[in-house]
Amino acid sequence: MTDLKSNVSQMKNYDPLVSIIVPTYNVKDYVEECVNSLASQTYQNVEIILVDDGSTDGSSDILDSLVEKDSRIKVFHKENGGTHSARNLGVEKSTGDYVMFIDPDDWFNKDCVESVLEAIKSTGADVVKFNYVKEFGSHFENKKNSLLESKLYVDNDYERVLRMNLGLVGNELKNIQDFNFLASVCFGCYKKEIITANSLKFTSMKEIGTFSDGLFNLSFLLKANSFYYLDKHLYHYRKNNFSSCTNTYRANFVEKNRVLLEKIYNLVNPEGLGQDFKLAYDNRVSYSVFELLINAGSNNAESKVIRGEIRRVVSDDVCKRALKNFKLRNLPIKWKVCYMVIKTRIVFAIYFLTKFLINLKRRG
Repeated sequence: MTDLKSNVSQMKNYDPLVSIIVPTYNVKDYVEECVNSLASQTYQNVEIILVDDGSTDGSSDILDSLVEKDSRIKVFHKENGGTHSARNLGVEKSTGDYVMFIDPDDWFNKDCVESVLEAIKSTGADVVKFNYVKEFGSHFENKKNSLLESKLYVDNDYERVLRMNLGLVGNELKNIQDFNFLASVCFGCYKKEIITANSLKFTSMKEIGTFSDGLFNLSFLLKANSFYYLDKHLYHYRKNNFSSCTNTYRANFVEKNRVLLEKIYNLVNPEGLGQDFKLAYDNRVSYSVFELLINAGSNNAESKVIRGEIRRVVSDDVCKRALKNFKLRNLPIKWKVCYMVIKTRIVFAIYFLTKFLINLKRRG
């Protein structure tokens, strides 16, 4: 707590530089709107790091033209290596006291950085997380965390936030829709010193399939000491861009998920942190089973191939153990029904469940 008081005192008359990192690949229709939202922030002491990840659609030229409009914008071109490598390069090139991330088809509220800095200045928090808005083109949906209050989290409260990043437990599962709410780095602001001092990096999705943001968050929180949840909707997440990675089938997802779960386990060591952390990890595995099955159902291959992938998921020993111990009583009824079907391990039933849920999602 002494360190927090010292941080607050030091920042009273200081306007820290905030680096905003934008990994960019083939988003010529959206990237200028994104960058304009950063350049027009009410808090002006920002640097905008645009990392061109080998774009081939003309995005590179757009980025170069934006540099001429604002001296705070910097562009770095590289060969295509994935979002993780673009973000890692952005962090390396950044000179700010704090780091924020945004995807190139999204945008910030004008007061996003100012609101975050107000929270940091008043509390000295190492990381601030905030709410977002899902943008569907014809309509939008405000999303907030139902499990956290707008306040500073330290000591035991901070341990709970760390554990929630690993997984939800008990009554928290009534809000299972928030399972990965804290995972995205785009809805937050991070103290740069903690990232550099601990050589924190993003992991390739080619290696782990998903949750690259979440793994980075866990790594950061294990080294930080304070967290602030800001109950404001400051980030606009575009959901009508169906070319984004969240709308495509991921090959070899089962094998990559095994690597991810092993990395999470080795990083956090839930066995050594108490029963809640152990249960949170098991629930993380159970939640990943749902994601694996939805991914399998998203495959455009013939039904026989999809059923084969579903069979591999429900036959995995780690998944079977986690599902066996996964308590359904706190789940919302829709989720409870889904997991009741999954727990049967009847491939045909799960196949039709995934197809139903995917069609439901596509209809919005």
